[in-house]
Amino acid sequence: MQKKSRNTTDTLKRVFRIPEAQTRGGKVRAFVGKGKYIVISVLFAAVLAAAFDRNLNRLYEVGGDLPSAVEGVFSILIGIIFAVIGVYLVVYVLHPHFGRKPLPISIVKFIENSEAVENMDGDEILEAVNNLASKDEEVRLYLDSVAVKTDIAVTLGASLIAFFLGMYGYMLSYTIGYEGEPNILPVSICFAYIIFSVVYTILKTMKVVWDV
Repeated sequence: MQKKSRNTTDTLKRVFRIPEAQTRGGKVRAFVGKGKYIVISVLFAAVLAAAFDRNLNRLYEVGGDLPSAVEGVFSILIGIIFAVIGVYLVVYVLHPHFGRKPLPISIVKFIENSEAVENMDGDEILEAVNNLASKDEEVRLYLDSVAVKTDIAVTLGASLIAFFLGMYGYMLSYTIGYEGEPNILPVSICFAYIIFSVVYTILKTMKVVWDV
């Protein structure tokens, strides 16, 4: 079956709208590279969430003020989320690869002069561009800027979910103590994800500071 031909504009979009993490080989490399941050963040979240869940249940059993406890914890967590995101963005804005860079001439020439590009899949295009990056500093810097922006988008997406769950936990605090038997598990799950997101963002920020 003949593959669908693409013009130069479509190919350019395909090259630079397919991050490395979305290709087969890139997914493996990205997971290995971020695995240590994920493992550390999960351990933090699991330990603290287990302690949080146990203490909430004990507080309920002794007739303590459960709504105030939950409200206080999530009020603090929401403040921490904003503080961490603020530091993260400042550090990344100062990253040398953050600024927008023009499309390298060598990539434009490669796409315009190579008929084989029209039949390449995402992995093949990415490999070809990476080969150019190994020979051309301008191409390498361009790819680094794309990787930085992708990393920012992914991490801020995780932080946005953490903020949503923080607000959800905060709103649950108003009614959790007035149910027949409060459902503490959703609150603990929200708490666990927020801790995971915060620790992961802190670790990513530390990596950027060290690299810069």
